[in-house]
Amino acid sequence: MTAPLPRCRALVAAATALGLAAMGPALAHSELHHAEPADGAVLRGSPPAISLMFAMPVRVMTLKLLDEAGREKKLAREGERSAAVEEVRATVQETLPPGGYRIEWRGASADGHVGGGTLAFRVERAAR
Repeated sequence: MTAPLPRCRALVAAATALGLAAMGPALAHSELHHAEPADGAVLRGSPPAISLMFAMPVRVMTLKLLDEAGREKKLAREGERSAAVEEVRATVQETLPPGGYRIEWRGASADGHVGGGTLAFRVERAAR
């Protein structure tokens, strides 16, 4: 015996609603979509700036550029720090010598979820 059609529709609607409700928190967290320099990049010379692009607006609370020894390099962030944005950009305030570097960031998405990440890149001597 099969279930009446209205009952099947109600079950499908309930299952769909439950699935969407479970996905809600996952969809609210923003992911890093793109970065310049990219993770693992090897650059011919110092980058003039760094930028992080997110799938959804994020309030980036911390943005650091560190060398291999863990020394912080000066950045000049653009835009409002307290605003949630889809792109964070900062000018590198000095010429980076050849070596390894990492970008560390930490931010909060619209739902308050705090996350962050680290990207690494290398600078090689510029070609003459």
